[in-house]
Amino acid sequence: MCVMATVALAAFTLTGTNLPQNSIPSSSSSSSSTAHLHHFVNTPRFGKTALYAIPPPPNQPITPIKTTTTNSKDTQTTITIPQPTTTTTTKPRRKPKRGVLKSVPSTPGWRSGQLDKLTDWAVSDEANRPIMCEYESDALWLWTRWRGTVLSIVFADVLLLSGLGVCVDYAVHYLSSSPSWPLWSVPPADDPLIMQLQGLNSLWEYQLTLCTFILTFFTSQSYSYWRTVYFTTRAIQGRINDICLLITIGAGRANKVLNANGQQRNEEECPVAFDDDDDDGEQIDGSVATGYCNQGAEDLVMKCARLIKLSHTFFWAATPTCSNGVGDGGVGDDGHDEDESDVPAELRREDSIGPVLLSPQGLLALERAGELTREEIKALVNSGLPPSQYGYVLLEWVGLHAMNGLEAGTLRGGPGFEENLLRNICSLRAEYFSIGDITSGRMPLAYVQLVQVLVDSLVVLAPFALYPDLGSMSIPLTGLLTLFYKGLLELSKSFLDPFGNEGHPGQNIRVDVLVSELNFGAGSRWVRAGEVLPSDTQPSVKC
Repeated sequence: MCVMATVALAAFTLTGTNLPQNSIPSSSSSSSSTAHLHHFVNTPRFGKTALYAIPPPPNQPITPIKTTTTNSKDTQTTITIPQPTTTTTTKPRRKPKRGVLKSVPSTPGWRSGQLDKLTDWAVSDEANRPIMCEYESDALWLWTRWRGTVLSIVFADVLLLSGLGVCVDYAVHYLSSSPSWPLWSVPPADDPLIMQLQGLNSLWEYQLTLCTFILTFFTSQSYSYWRTVYFTTRAIQGRINDICLLITIGAGRANKVLNANGQQRNEEECPVAFDDDDDDGEQIDGSVATGYCNQGAEDLVMKCARLIKLSHTFFWAATPTCSNGVGDGGVGDDGHDEDESDVPAELRREDSIGPVLLSPQGLLALERAGELTREEIKALVNSGLPPSQYGYVLLEWVGLHAMNGLEAGTLRGGPGFEENLLRNICSLRAEYFSIGDITSGRMPLAYVQLVQVLVDSLVVLAPFALYPDLGSMSIPLTGLLTLFYKGLLELSKSFLDPFGNEGHPGQNIRVDVLVSELNFGAGSRWVRAGEVLPSDTQPSVKC
């Protein structure tokens, strides 16, 4: 019965349309490569089990699938199911609704050049733009800015409300029983229509006071939220740098002597030499260094640095953001803009990077870039966790490698070193979780709705309320009032959207800059600082 069930399941996998075909291509591209392994990973969605898989690369034939079963007598039975040669016409699949396959990787980027772009994003260690829209203190420079300013957000509202002011001015002149008055003069106060508008003005002034107070407080709270998110992103970088620093400090050391070309020599044969020919100062021709005690210590440092970098990258890939350098086209500040016309439409989605980079194709692209191994990819896929959790898996691997290094003696240090290292790993986990916790509880709906209604009603009533006292001058003043009050409201909402998911790109925290900065810090700064040390930094323990 077990054999028959296995045959039926494999046949249904090959011919059915409900379950996707999945395979991990082998590292060899020759025709004698082994059969593609089908992996079905349990992913919790709506209390059920969703399946996703690893499709083979384009233009690569699928070899027969071998399924192995074990019966009660511990004997194995291998069944080979050949790939069907006949083609069948199947009904095209209906595109799933957005959000149905959340946490399940899709393949919108599986085409020429797309994965290369995301791989470059993941491994880049040099930022090409600031972390946010920067400013200069010069007044003229500030007056001439457009991108990332409040004016660019509320410009349409200013024109609309100014147009409403023109309509009010025309309607009052047309409906008034008094003789026409000059264009920029104050209308007669005894006119019946003007007297009715004067009563509206009294009510509007009360609303103006209330709106000013509430909007000011709302803006202050929104900016505090933005700063909290920003400093949390920096805290994530800080904890990762702490972990890398501790691992490089604890790695076993041994005395070595390096010449100017970085080649190792015996210490007694290569003293430190100086060249006094340069009048500006002494130039070191050779240096005594203290390097890693063996290849195992160096491999541990490099592996932990690589995995923790990818943990950070995977975390931001799984976090909804449109300020990642891909969805926003890598647009910088004015004068440093890049062309957005070649950004694919699917990459403008809020989850553009995650489904591609965390998909099996994205993982294989990272393998080709030397950031993952085939065994690590299989372990990630076979973990049974959704791709959004891969960053936490890599973080745990870093802790396990560090503990193994302590047990093997590759990492030196006592209980204090171990406690400090584990505390920083747990602190990094807490900072990861803080991003989701903070963004999910940013502001209650009722509060934001009240402020929105209050500001909108204020600016809509402004042309009617200001007209009795200002006449036609209410037209430009209505536009100015709209700029200030609507501008503050939209600015506050942009502070509540630090990653641009809701169409407020001006105050975005640029995730690609965070990734690039951390890649340099974890992959270069501490690793290189621990590779070559001055001769007086002698190891206390010989390896």
